[in-house]
Amino acid sequence: MTLASKTDIPHPPRFLAAGAFLSVLLCACTGAAKPAAKTANPGAALTPIAAPISGSAVQIDTRPLGSIPTDGVTLPVLSPDGRHLAVQTGVAPDLATALARPGERAPLASRVALYRIDPRGIVRLGESDGGLILGRNADARGVLVESVRPDGARWIGRLEWNTLDIEWLVQDGNVNAFGAFGADGTIVYSSRRPNERLFDLVVRKEGSSRRLPGDGTRSYVLPCMSADGSRVFAFSLRDGVLELASADTTSDEALKQSLVRSFVTDRGSDELALFMCSAQGVRDGIDGKDWILYHRSAGSLARWNATDGLRVVPGGVLALARIDEAREAVLSGGSVRVRGPAKQAGSEQAGTPTTEPGTIVTEQLGVPRALGVIENAPAILLVSPESAGARLSIVRLPK
Repeated sequence: MTLASKTDIPHPPRFLAAGAFLSVLLCACTGAAKPAAKTANPGAALTPIAAPISGSAVQIDTRPLGSIPTDGVTLPVLSPDGRHLAVQTGVAPDLATALARPGERAPLASRVALYRIDPRGIVRLGESDGGLILGRNADARGVLVESVRPDGARWIGRLEWNTLDIEWLVQDGNVNAFGAFGADGTIVYSSRRPNERLFDLVVRKEGSSRRLPGDGTRSYVLPCMSADGSRVFAFSLRDGVLELASADTTSDEALKQSLVRSFVTDRGSDELALFMCSAQGVRDGIDGKDWILYHRSAGSLARWNATDGLRVVPGGVLALARIDEAREAVLSGGSVRVRGPAKQAGSEQAGTPTTEPGTIVTEQLGVPRALGVIENAPAILLVSPESAGARLSIVRLPK
């Protein structure tokens, strides 16, 4: 299915592209920004408030956790098990730094704050020194961060949840950016020489590295791994042509020979690529063999893999979280809903993709993130951007 068009709307501004995707949507849906809630006590757990909501014979337990300060632009990063959270605070990195362009600089007024989430509340674990850029995902040990070095290089490290120590994972003389973990410990990232503009794609596992070069004409940015670790996804950009790319990571030769690309637009940019993957991030942007991205021509999320191509998620969905095999939480129509997975056109029979509208679990606008099971019930975290931070709530659902 081809959604791209030469008449795509102009590129989104800096405020959209850097991760404030939902902030703009909130204002668009409500007509005005809501006042920010009080900031959480940074040194103690918040007292949860149980607020059961009944609707369609469904009992839902909503527990507000309070608000946390952020840079007002970047969405928080959640650990794979949903027990830790990292946010960018202070002044957001400028566009050149967010996209690792020539001219980037260390964001000295920006820090990374870490939190622990449990059913009783959220506990602030601490904050890094200034100058770090919040990375794109995390593992059980910590969250990825990036650092612009005085010599023009850029390093990728892991800021540990419990100690706030940084382990530098990629620290050569290159500009290394957009790092992401795979489920098996693989790390993928984009890399270029400081005096160049275009990025190669690097896949590193257990000390060995594989590289897909751009050959001086193409740039590979914002990569991530498929859920089973067999393929790498990335945006490919060449002379304004933006494509989705996927390749086998077995070897350098496999990366080149298996590369599949899907056209998005001929008015593309790295800024547009960042905009497309901001709402889902890496953790929730991979579901099975699919890469889930926002596709502005469709006004909804879309799934893509090299075999099945591009498939729109029906219902004008702006954010999605997998709850279990039978249900997903979506932000659609100004509400967060729980519904069964969408039936895609062509999966069973030709026609328009259909899905149930779903049960509204809250009229509160926010990005749903799966938390797993909390107190014997599946749960989601709602992240609602505010002018100076993010408001957090846990929503427990019936089994």
